[in-house]
Amino acid sequence: MPNARILPLADAAIAAAWTARGRRVELLQRRNAKLGYVMPLRRDLPSYPRAKASWDASEPVFLPGILGAGLEACAAAIDESLAMFERLRQGGEFLDELESRMGEDPDFAYAGSSGESDDPRDVEAVFFRAESGEFAGEQDLWARASWIANDETDMSMRIRHSSGDGAPDGWLRATDRACRAVDELARRAFPECAAIDQCAPLQTLLAGLLGRPFRLSERILYNNAPNGGAVFHHDAEPGQSGVCFSQLEGRTAWLTLSKRRLARILVRNGAAKDERLAILRLDRGEDRELWQCINRDEAFAQQLSAHGAVYVLEAGDSILLPSQAFDDCAWHSVIALGDRPSLAHSYGIFLQGGGPVAKHRRRG
Repeated sequence: MPNARILPLADAAIAAAWTARGRRVELLQRRNAKLGYVMPLRRDLPSYPRAKASWDASEPVFLPGILGAGLEACAAAIDESLAMFERLRQGGEFLDELESRMGEDPDFAYAGSSGESDDPRDVEAVFFRAESGEFAGEQDLWARASWIANDETDMSMRIRHSSGDGAPDGWLRATDRACRAVDELARRAFPECAAIDQCAPLQTLLAGLLGRPFRLSERILYNNAPNGGAVFHHDAEPGQSGVCFSQLEGRTAWLTLSKRRLARILVRNGAAKDERLAILRLDRGEDRELWQCINRDEAFAQQLSAHGAVYVLEAGDSILLPSQAFDDCAWHSVIALGDRPSLAHSYGIFLQGGGPVAKHRRRG
């Protein structure tokens, strides 16, 4: 049984009737593209065998309510981060925000900032170095504030924590120690990280799915605003086994499924003759026709709904997005819900301690 469904825009009266009965039914809209009305259906945690089967099939693992009471313990920090994003949207300085959070930290010191970038979405990057403590000597630890889209109708923002020289692929050259250092930097700057780091059910499930020690790194804070979100993409990066996305405040709708299943739906939709060609189309970033179909077409959103690829995340929910290989990963699209910006944390999942890692390569 699917976790949520999308009602067609033509069913506005039906959506209103469900709302009158106390069901939450919300308009699904991103950057003025209306895809229907989304309605949650079920919110049960999967059994471990079901979660493992989904993970192994590169399908999303939806974990409603898994953060539990840990969310309440972080309520003040969550409110502070929501207020910070609002100040940034109004033109506030990211450096000032981090100074107020990190200025008295005994181990991490300010090492510079930059507002210059080749990406027009970037707002400001702030660099740190570890001067004392466990990670003393680590340099080029940074947090970067940016807009999610280069579109004035979408006021969604994000803050990414990473290490390296700031180049898009700089983090790939970072040592394990540097990665752990920037993870600690993120924890100190944004204490609500504890809601995920200290969630025993989530950590236990991840340990079982992965089968060996792991770390949650490349941490990103998302502040998805009304009419905003992220278009379809994947996170199959070298050495990264997946992503753990946790909703801390507000709601987001997700269209997500394995890349291979998405390709098969595209074949049935007439976008390609077979799965291989559909995958090739997904890999071509310049395929504007396909981009319009999967991101802005109401009929295609209905097809994804019919295949059980729709989820609604509320505060306290997490979703795992596996990426075992370039073609064996969960593609996903995020759409903000509600009339206020939300808050979520997204962490990359990285294996530790030798043995094989995910091989992110194209398969014929």
